[in-house]
Amino acid sequence: MRSEKGKILSWIIFIIIILIIFGLLLYFQSKKKAEKIMPPEKILEETKITKPRKTFATTELTEDEKNNRDNDAFNQALLTGKGCEEIKYDEKLRQLCFDTLAYNEALSKNDETICETIVDSEMKAKCYDQIYLNLALRSLDSRLCDKIKDEKIKQNCNDQILAFSGIGIKSASDCTVIKDMTLKQMCLDNYYMQNSAANLDKAGCDKISDSDKKDRCINTVAQKIEIAEISKIQAVRTYQTAEETLKSCDSLSGGDADSCKNEANFNLALDNKDLSYCNKITDSGLQNNCVQTQSVSINSYYLKQAVRLKDKSLCDKILDASLRATCQTSIQ
Repeated sequence: MRSEKGKILSWIIFIIIILIIFGLLLYFQSKKKAEKIMPPEKILEETKITKPRKTFATTELTEDEKNNRDNDAFNQALLTGKGCEEIKYDEKLRQLCFDTLAYNEALSKNDETICETIVDSEMKAKCYDQIYLNLALRSLDSRLCDKIKDEKIKQNCNDQILAFSGIGIKSASDCTVIKDMTLKQMCLDNYYMQNSAANLDKAGCDKISDSDKKDRCINTVAQKIEIAEISKIQAVRTYQTAEETLKSCDSLSGGDADSCKNEANFNLALDNKDLSYCNKITDSGLQNNCVQTQSVSINSYYLKQAVRLKDKSLCDKILDASLRATCQTSIQ
């Protein structure tokens, strides 16, 4: 009996071992099939799923680098007139950029409403003052100077209008209110020039500090005195325009015709702002006086127009180089 039982147990153990081996074979076959279907990269990915992935840390900018980037953006915005939003790190610099661009636009357009958009109080006040100064000099209206808050700018505004336009100058003492010494002397020279020419006063010309202007004043007075004497001697009919006078000269004869034409060409030089008419004058002395006198008148005309219209191109038509330079520097 025992031998029979031993045989049966041995067979059972044998069968169990066979089953285990068969099960292992099935397991490895199924695993090989799975590996064929799943790519090796996927298998590797799954085996590492619990491991953290490596990341690259972004480099933080230093304060100097941030400042340099903002300064570059600020300078570029000033050059192009836009791009203040590119200033990323310095809020004060970004606002200064917006304020500066608004200031420049307001002055270029002479539009005081744009000044209101400026945040910085000092720049806003300066914006208004500069626009009122520009408008006052363009229109030669001293009432606009009164709107200026800055006392120095207000004084300069009134001084320039007084010196360049001559409005309100009735005596030399009127020029003494001008603080700027250069403008004060210009005012005095212009007054003595105009007053001497109007009153045929050669002594008044000696008070002019500018030597060239003094010589022109003396020549102008001498020429006007000569013209006055000629007009007393000759009973020449007065016409409305120099053109009409010139046409009437053909009805005269001899020296009277020449004198008539000389006087007409003298006046046409100023009327047409063209000194070539002086060259048509046959009397050499009168011709020189024409060039000198009408040069002063033409210069004065274009200076006043340039300041009133704030147009530098009109300064280029001024014949005197020093006065032309003064005209250009006085216009902002």
